[in-house]
Amino acid sequence: MRALVLFAALLIAGCAQTATTPTAPTVATAKPEMPAEPTNDAACVAAGGKWGPVGLMGTPACTLPSPTAGKQCSDSSECAGSCWTDQAPGAKGAGYCQPTNMPFGCHSEVVNGVAQPALCAD
Repeated sequence: MRALVLFAALLIAGCAQTATTPTAPTVATAKPEMPAEPTNDAACVAAGGKWGPVGLMGTPACTLPSPTAGKQCSDSSECAGSCWTDQAPGAKGAGYCQPTNMPFGCHSEVVNGVAQPALCAD
């Protein structure tokens, strides 16, 4: 009988809730954003950009400096645009935030500190 009472007490104790210490919520930082792209020459120049042909098709557009241009990064979430690197795919390390809002050319992106294969945008 004592064994049965002891077993029941252990069973009930095992089901009891244990107090946990609440943790502070994590605060996600917002990804920096590129400025809105002006749609004409005058507005582009006023915004500090350069109006002219871009990409393979030479479509007129405004090339604006990125607010995070050249900043060291380990992931594109830290940049207004993408985090680029000149390292070989698979290499670990930091990159730099793209210099302008234009993605044209061939670039290797850094994702979680690892260089990815290059992608080309025309």
